[in-house]
Amino acid sequence: MTAVAVAAVTGGLLWLFLAWSGRPDAPVRIDAVKTAFGVGAGAGGVFALWLATRRQRTLELQLAETTRVAGVTERDLEERRVTELYTKAVEQLGSDKAPVRFGGLYALERLGQDNPKQRQTIVNVLCAYLRMPFKAPVVGLKGTAARDLDDDPEEGELLVRLAVQELLKTHLSHDAAGYWPGMSIDLQRATLVDFRLSGCTLAGADFSRARFVGQLHIRGSHFTRRVGFYGTEFRDIVNFDRSVFEDGAFFSRAHFTSNVRFTRIRSGGRFEFSRTVFEEGADFEGGEHAELDLTDAQFPQDGTK
Repeated sequence: MTAVAVAAVTGGLLWLFLAWSGRPDAPVRIDAVKTAFGVGAGAGGVFALWLATRRQRTLELQLAETTRVAGVTERDLEERRVTELYTKAVEQLGSDKAPVRFGGLYALERLGQDNPKQRQTIVNVLCAYLRMPFKAPVVGLKGTAARDLDDDPEEGELLVRLAVQELLKTHLSHDAAGYWPGMSIDLQRATLVDFRLSGCTLAGADFSRARFVGQLHIRGSHFTRRVGFYGTEFRDIVNFDRSVFEDGAFFSRAHFTSNVRFTRIRSGGRFEFSRTVFEEGADFEGGEHAELDLTDAQFPQDGTK
């Protein structure tokens, strides 16, 4: 195609030069021929360069498209792999055998550690597990380790739940190597045993109508949104010392059966205890609150606060 274009251009220019030449002698015609061929060759070079440039651009576009398609394919494969791992782990959590549930639990943890985008979803699953109905233990765990978990489903379930609670603490602790920032937890109506959340930083948390069996320690933790403890039942010692509630917290209608420490608390929003029952009193010493509401709160007869 290039050769045809060059020949056409050269022939046309030659005809024009010969036609425009007023002298028919040989030297003039020879110069015309040389000029025509020179211009034709130049035009051919320009045309060839344009073709090469266009061909290079086409190759670049093809390469970019190939790379894009490969990237999309790779992402699809990765998302499919993550989905399969997630589905399998959740299925294991639904097993009636405690060892299988342990396997699903730690599979979810590994998945969250490797895939930050999945972390909130995994935290939601762990919280949903803790919200499932559970008969709180009356006695301790003495002798549990020596027993077959399949022979004692209740103790097996308790150990799985304790492991779930420990994983939450591990990945919500701001000083831990495996910290997952920006997480929120929803443990409404959950039964929580010997719950620990000290040194953690969360976006939000809701423990409304939950039951805390055993001691509760949420010391030095930081909540960036308002925290809910509405109607929550606390059956043992409770310690919130040095925690920060940026947007406040509400404990309305909560019930504390033992000592509770709200010492050195800092609350940037409303700290509400309306109609809350403190059977053995509460310590608010050193707290800094934008607003502390103790309307209709019930304290021991000695007036301990």
